[in-house]
Amino acid sequence: MMTMRGTRKDGSQYMAMTGLGTFAETMTCNESSVVKVDTDLPDEQLALIGCGVTTGVGAALNTAAVEPGSTVAVIGCGGVGQAVIQGARIAGASRIIAVDPVELKRKTAEQLGATDFVDPGEGDPVAQVQAATGGRGVDYAFEVIGLPETTLQAYMMVRKGGTAVMVGMTRAEAQLTIPTFDLFFNEKTLKGCKYGSGQVRRDFQRFVDLIETGRLDTSTMVSRTIALDEVNEAFRAMENGEVIRSVITRF
Repeated sequence: MMTMRGTRKDGSQYMAMTGLGTFAETMTCNESSVVKVDTDLPDEQLALIGCGVTTGVGAALNTAAVEPGSTVAVIGCGGVGQAVIQGARIAGASRIIAVDPVELKRKTAEQLGATDFVDPGEGDPVAQVQAATGGRGVDYAFEVIGLPETTLQAYMMVRKGGTAVMVGMTRAEAQLTIPTFDLFFNEKTLKGCKYGSGQVRRDFQRFVDLIETGRLDTSTMVSRTIALDEVNEAFRAMENGEVIRSVITRF
């Protein structure tokens, strides 16, 4: 992953993100980074599997191993959060609470399997989730933003013996403080989740099969397709909550 991939004109070397790089017309990569899948799905949907789908669906199916009939809360309903919601639905969760201040993301979450909705702008999201579950809390809560404060919210949303999963990547120097007596007395679990605990040669084809059989919806997650020179506009739209995912399909 950290191997230098090339040399600039000034003689300095550069690496590529995860050994691949991005936002370019072409790229070279090691054969170990290539995963063959058997499918006729369009490229814009396959592109989502490479990161967001594997991270989100994998968080529910692999990391948390959500059980049928369980209750779930998902904090942050962008591309990865929508994939977590779908993973929980595929796993058979009975209630999935989507927590996000952006109406578009809550509406998309409803299309993809969420059953309940929390707008943090209308009050403490922990209190809202607790109220929605009769004060019990959810069996699983997923933080999909990458902030210590929302990770703590996920931890506080789960019931006694419940599991909170940190899917979002924080800054390297970020720190989290949790109430240790609550951790001890209520036997909660706080788990980290890198890339959905995925094994790509197993999971990529598995997710393709789920898409092809209609159990995993990636088409709804693609809000727009763009050209490479529109990438800055895509970032602006993402930051403003205007899209779930923009996918580069034209150069």
